[in-house]
Amino acid sequence: MSFADMFKNSILEGFNTDVTMGKVAAGLLAALLSALFILFIYRMTMRGIAANRGYEITLLLVTAISAMIVLTITSNLALSLGMVGALSIVRFRTAIKDASDTAFMFWAVAAGITAGAGFYLLTAIGCLFIGVLCLISNIICNFADKPYLLVVKADAAEVTKQVEKALVQCKMAYRLSSLVDNGTGMEVIYELGFKESGKYLRA
Repeated sequence: MSFADMFKNSILEGFNTDVTMGKVAAGLLAALLSALFILFIYRMTMRGIAANRGYEITLLLVTAISAMIVLTITSNLALSLGMVGALSIVRFRTAIKDASDTAFMFWAVAAGITAGAGFYLLTAIGCLFIGVLCLISNIICNFADKPYLLVVKADAAEVTKQVEKALVQCKMAYRLSSLVDNGTGMEVIYELGFKESGKYLRA
């Protein structure tokens, strides 16, 4: 047997042409359970006033879709090459407001990949480990200062100077967070801290 034949056989051995219903059901079930766990952790650690329903549904769908893709890729060499070629032209341009949302999206993709590949133990341990990290980081971040936000809408820059003067007189620590001037008016956002007994109190 030549080296080319050995190389060819080693590649083909990595693909299982028999995709049974049990394997499909187990992979999708593992993806579903991991997606629900990811969604649970996301709801516990999310930052914001209201939950983004569309993003939460996307987390569930991305996990299941990733598992389906991996189940397809591991079953046939030709399908895997075609799938990789098709996915290479996909571009996602939806802006994600919070950086942590990107991490949750990668987590959902990773969970779907490992579940679809049949590494169920890795899926369970990895999800538990990342979930614990998210909870620990959320507890640590809760001890950090959270400033109040003051939004000022004015027609002239002199108004913002008066606001800053008033903040100084009230012994408030402030920092300019953003300033938007659209030509007809201004919107200024300040981060505030209230000073009491020598310390600045945060929200």
